[in-house]
Amino acid sequence: MRAVVLDASGRPAQADIPKPEGPGVEVEIRACGLCGSDVEKLRPELAGAVLGHEVVALTPEGLRLALVHHAGCGRCERCRSGHESTCEAFPAATIRPGGFAERARADAWVELPHAVTDALGTYVEPLACVLRGAERLPRGRVLVVGQGFVGRLFAAVLRHRGDNVFAVDADPARSGRELDGPVAAAVLCASGGAERALAAVEPAGTVLVFADAGALPAEPVYRKELTVAGSRSATREAMERAVALLPELELPEPEVLPLARFEEGLERYRRRKVLKVVFVP
Repeated sequence: MRAVVLDASGRPAQADIPKPEGPGVEVEIRACGLCGSDVEKLRPELAGAVLGHEVVALTPEGLRLALVHHAGCGRCERCRSGHESTCEAFPAATIRPGGFAERARADAWVELPHAVTDALGTYVEPLACVLRGAERLPRGRVLVVGQGFVGRLFAAVLRHRGDNVFAVDADPARSGRELDGPVAAAVLCASGGAERALAAVEPAGTVLVFADAGALPAEPVYRKELTVAGSRSATREAMERAVALLPELELPEPEVLPLARFEEGLERYRRRKVLKVVFVP
């Protein structure tokens, strides 16, 4: 089958690879979104890998699914306390070999309604990540730092729940509503911006770290007695909520390209020409 495989230098290259075998259900991949974390993994030490985890697939019975990327054991103390992404079982792959291929084997999924297209169905996994993060943010005035695709998801989710949302980005063309005063919380969705977020949050407020934003200065954290929280990845339960919520949100449309044009889509994403690229086999 055709797939995008990382070569010895960590660059994506089209290749023919064997069909996946082993445990799980074999599915036909219909669409897979490009995530910023995929771009971060284009490294020589991951040579041979097939990336892609925002996957919509079709079962042999004709069911359309959004595949679950990782899963905790569901039994340990971390899972029971809502920190499934820190479970020791979580790193194990549940999509093999990865979404940038024609077929895969999957361990877990949620079903997609007919009203959700394949391309928009790839939003379920990142939206579920955002829903988990939003649970750690108090309601009220919230600043979203970074207005790439995930930042847009955060802004949409927070507006939907009734928050007063402000959004900034290093690129002024991507920034949203300008900040007009202190906020109860800020979420970091991009590198940099930590000092801006800490300065904007009122005393006893919350800062959610959703991306590697670099070092957070300690002084404003302790002087203002801020709560700093972290969140990453999704769970099956969050993906089920994402499926239900997705049709209610106003979100940017993706640029859809065939898998054969992967390098072109990657370059457009890197150059910030598009917010989201979805590839179809």
